Amino acid sequence: MLAGIDLGGTQVRVALARSDGRLVTSVKTRTHLLPTPQAMVDWAAGEIDRHRGREKVRSITIAAPGPIDLKRGVLVNPPNLPWKNVPLVALMSRASGGAKVHLANDADMAGLGEFHHGAGRGTRNMVYITWSTGVGGGLIIDGRLHRGAHGTAGEIGHTIIDPNGPLDRCGQRGCLEAFVSGTALQRETGRPAADLFAAAARGDRAAATVVEKAARYMGTALISLTNALDPEMFVIGGGVSRSWALIQPTMIATLRSSPFIKPARRPRLRRARLGDRAGQVGAVEWARINQ
Repeated sequence: MLAGIDLGGTQVRVALARSDGRLVTSVKTRTHLLPTPQAMVDWAAGEIDRHRGREKVRSITIAAPGPIDLKRGVLVNPPNLPWKNVPLVALMSRASGGAKVHLANDADMAGLGEFHHGAGRGTRNMVYITWSTGVGGGLIIDGRLHRGAHGTAGEIGHTIIDPNGPLDRCGQRGCLEAFVSGTALQRETGRPAADLFAAAARGDRAAATVVEKAARYMGTALISLTNALDPEMFVIGGGVSRSWALIQPTMIATLRSSPFIKPARRPRLRRARLGDRAGQVGAVEWARINQ
């Protein structure tokens, strides 16, 4: 059997699957109930053991928020978890009785899930963007997940839109994330992003103006990504994608405004289909590929 663990700031999800990647069960709990890395690992290993029956789990992937050290299997310093330099691969290997354990970026895994089982099925070159509290991404090139020389490819949120723009938490100025993330929008308006988008949907003109500006920034990033990667499709996930009717027209119009990107090579734009399950689905797929 295979297992995928999706470690988030709010929830931890564990999925089990057959060796062909077919999901058989999924469980979840609130992250705050697992206050230490060891508690999280013990809970996940216990759920895996409880649901696996008589079959042995051979491969496990942990999808975790970056930054992560892929070579050492270490969760370095995630922004939404109070953990630092956690050797997750070693901890899970011991707790699972020696299963093969992989650590992967959560946005990469969500992108992999959408590529194999969601909106990106049938493509060979796809860019997944998660747009929520922050902005992340996963790159599929020639049918394979591309992680780059150091495992950090796909940091779409840190694409620079304006070098004179606001200082981002990463240390750069003018990152996409500094303009469009839920955190940035709340800082700009004083309203939680969910409330802002809800107000825009109700016809609040001031809220709609902010949302349209954010979608235009995202569309500008799509132009740069198209020119750099030439994908067939962009798949947008994360909490902001729930407001698809608000953001999609502006993103498409901005992408179409580029005179350099001719219609024949203009990527399609799709909303993610797997929702909150994308990370665990992708983690299971990575465990299958690397079992």
